[in-house]
Amino acid sequence: MTPIPDRDRLRLILHGAVVILIGLMFGLPTTAESIAGGERHWHTGHEALIMMGTWMLAASGVLPALVLPQRERSAFVWSHLLMGYGFGLGLLIGGVEGVDIFAPGKTPLTMLAFVAAVLGILGAVFAAAITIRGAWAALRPQPGP
Repeated sequence: MTPIPDRDRLRLILHGAVVILIGLMFGLPTTAESIAGGERHWHTGHEALIMMGTWMLAASGVLPALVLPQRERSAFVWSHLLMGYGFGLGLLIGGVEGVDIFAPGKTPLTMLAFVAAVLGILGAVFAAAITIRGAWAALRPQPGP
């Protein structure tokens, strides 16, 4: 009989790969950006999204070792998705508009980029904190029978 797949792990694997693919696609405009000699918005997005997608893939590997109640396990997965897609949206807008996404913008679109980046940051912080909590709980001695 085939074991039931762990949907949380599969979700992290799928979305981690999607975020890496988006990051790789950000590499295409990086060439034009470096020829022009301007700011490096696309380059930043390229590297950041590949790193975040890799983090999501790594998270899928460590998830079985963490001791997390179901609600925290769900928050673990969703915080990673918020990180990847929040930054992805912000970095896309930053690249298209040529703006820094880590400061509030002067237009609604650049403000959206800033809000998306803030959501990405919050997702990353929650992902790291929940990972620490789950690892800490796994290291604590478990009560015997």
